[in-house]
Amino acid sequence: MANITIAFSKDVETVKNLVAQGYCPVECSFGGVSVCDELELDHHGSKSHLESVAIRAYRDYFGKRAEDPRFVINHIDADSIFAVASLAGLLPHPELAKTMPVYMQKTWGQDLLPLAETIAVMDTDPIGRDIIAMPMGNVLAAWNSLFGANANDELAAYAAVEGFRRLLTQPSARVFVAAAENAENERREAALADLRERGEKQGKVMTILGSRVFGFAEWYQRQPEAGAPNEAAGWDNPIVVSLVEATSAITFGAPNKAVAEELLGEGGFMNVFKTLNEAYGLADGAGFGGREAVGGSPRGQKMTAEDLATAVSIINQLMVKK
Repeated sequence: MANITIAFSKDVETVKNLVAQGYCPVECSFGGVSVCDELELDHHGSKSHLESVAIRAYRDYFGKRAEDPRFVINHIDADSIFAVASLAGLLPHPELAKTMPVYMQKTWGQDLLPLAETIAVMDTDPIGRDIIAMPMGNVLAAWNSLFGANANDELAAYAAVEGFRRLLTQPSARVFVAAAENAENERREAALADLRERGEKQGKVMTILGSRVFGFAEWYQRQPEAGAPNEAAGWDNPIVVSLVEATSAITFGAPNKAVAEELLGEGGFMNVFKTLNEAYGLADGAGFGGREAVGGSPRGQKMTAEDLATAVSIINQLMVKK
């Protein structure tokens, strides 16, 4: 892997200049504007109609940049990194079996398209999914655990590419895959236990009083027969508010922006945070905050069950007014 070059930049002009020099851009989206070359490896903004870059890079362009493996990215996630590794020809692929010694064909001739498809689903519609039950989901869970939370820089990008290759080709890496599978199963079971034992519906809001794990994906309870993922009807608990046992912080969540705004109006939870900050006399930016579909209480400030009840009351009032 010594010849691969990965540039990392969050500056659109820098990315454009690198592309002009021959670097291949992968998922370089800036405010909905995609910087692409002829491969069009993005699926955000104006490119949102395209399939995941992981699928297209592996299925359609495997090894396409093996002779000139220069890439530029502006973030690190499984989708972009798997695509880079695929374009560089660094992963197992059925075509490689044709040129490999017999003893290497089983490992390096693997078809990883099911993994690419799992990466795509978890990148675009992850809520309510059981990653371990998905094709090669245990490998993705291991990669997420080891490399998904790395710093966003070039060194982390190199490590993330090598991470996929080792997890997929090194027998010694199986211990990490098994550990990730066990950890994810345990987290999922604990999340469902939190919902059963500590969950309570207050008005239209599901509350978790003393959550032990981060389990929003399980707490929303997807109901595909009742509605689409971007509709409140598609979820048993489209709004969940949790008081975290370990930190005494309050976390707010909805499955996505569309659901949050359907229930709470344009801005979603931003309306809740504004009202809470006014009620607590806190300045915006230093109090409750987050994004349309997710957020939390003031950083480092311990919350109580009474604070949770206040937050839930405001959410229910905002939903009634809608």
